Amino acid sequence: MENIPFSAVRQWSKTSQNYRFPASVNQICPHCGDLVTFTTAVASNDSSTKSISLRSACPSCHDYVSFWAVRTEESGGEPVEFFMYPKSKPVLLAADFPESVPLAIRKSFDSAASSFITKNYPATAVMARRTLEGIFKYLLPEDERGGNLAGSINKVMKGHDLAAPLSTLAHAIRGGGNLGAHFDEENEPTEAMAMQMVELLRYLISYLYVLPNQIQELETSLAKQPPA
Repeated sequence: MENIPFSAVRQWSKTSQNYRFPASVNQICPHCGDLVTFTTAVASNDSSTKSISLRSACPSCHDYVSFWAVRTEESGGEPVEFFMYPKSKPVLLAADFPESVPLAIRKSFDSAASSFITKNYPATAVMARRTLEGIFKYLLPEDERGGNLAGSINKVMKGHDLAAPLSTLAHAIRGGGNLGAHFDEENEPTEAMAMQMVELLRYLISYLYVLPNQIQELETSLAKQPPA
């Protein structure tokens, strides 16, 4: 089961009991992998679990997907969580990075993910490389942001405690981006390669931007606690 962000909902409706539920949802179909808009129909309203179960057929492959809109006593008729089963494959739409990640990086990552969803794998590789450039650009002082991507990665390596696998990962994405940027009909990025690049980008962003911010927030919170 996959938690779907409410930002994916395109239209809302209400049951006869005045409970709101998503009437149409943009999501990747778990069966065919296409990005589609599911139009849902209420299957049941379970008062004991405070959930509305929904069903929808994919407009592309016609296989069925199930959804659940869950509410609480405090939320009244408003859902607080929304789930889908089976899980979409791959899960790329819900990156939902916090504001600690620069806006330009978030936008670039979204473009890479969108290119993959639309099956444009060379564009995915190019956008992945562009996102990688942003990731390392914003880790450097402004006066050191010139030069090529390989140089930027190496500069960041000198000033940050990055494990060797992360360095290898960054250079792997850089290489894949170079492959997508140059025409070669016998050696174009594949679906598997493009998917790996996007997922590895998500890992890099989380490790280099999200995790340090979360650690800092935890340290601040702990510092405010009086000693036992």
